[in-house]
Amino acid sequence: MITRHPYGLRHFFTAALYCLITALTAAPTFATSPDEAHAFVDGIASKALAVIADKALSKEQKQSKLEKILGGGVDIPWVGRFTLGHTWREATEDQRKRYLKEYESFWVKHYASRFAEYSGGDYKITGIEEDDGQYTVKMTMTSTEDHKDVQVEYRLHLDDAKQLKIFDVVVENVSMITTQRAEFASVVSNKGLDYLIDQLAHRSLEVNNPS
Repeated sequence: MITRHPYGLRHFFTAALYCLITALTAAPTFATSPDEAHAFVDGIASKALAVIADKALSKEQKQSKLEKILGGGVDIPWVGRFTLGHTWREATEDQRKRYLKEYESFWVKHYASRFAEYSGGDYKITGIEEDDGQYTVKMTMTSTEDHKDVQVEYRLHLDDAKQLKIFDVVVENVSMITTQRAEFASVVSNKGLDYLIDQLAHRSLEVNNPS
C-alpha cells in the first residue's frame, strides 16, 4: 500500500518542499542559461510562499489555488514513467494511460494537500550547476516551525516541448523520485500494477474526501 508519509515534522516539511517547486503559472520555452534556471525556481518559490502566507485563505482555499498551479513546473509524465521503472515497458497501453492519469491526479492533489498544511518559511538560493543541458539549483530552506535549515537541490531539464521543467528534488542527499520509484516497485512486486493504479486513485479520493 502507498505510504501516507507517517514521518515527523522534518519529513512533512520535506513533502511540502516538493510541492513548493511546482507552483508555476508559465514556464519559459528554452533554458539558455543558469540565470534562467535561477529565475525559474526563485519565481515559483515566491509565488508558492505567497499563497500559504495568505491568512485570509482557508486550508481548502489554499489547496484549491495550489492545485490550479501545480503540474506546470514539473515534468509529471517523465516523472511518472521514471517512478514506474521497468514496469512501464511491460505495461499494456491501457495500463500506461490509466497509470499516468491517476499518477498525475495523485501527485497534484497529494502534494497540494501537504503544502496547504505547511505553515511557511524562507529560502535562499545558494548555487546553480549546469551539466549537459540539465540544471541543479541549490537552495537552503528554513521552516518557521522549527527554524531548522534544510538543503534542497532542484533538478531541471527541458521536456519534450522544450519547456524548462523540474524532474527531481534532492532533499539532504535523498532523491524524491528514486525513493518513490522504490516504493512503487515494492507495491507492483507484491500486488501488481493494477493494484498500484487503484491505490493512486484511492489516495486522490481520500484527499477530496478526508475522513
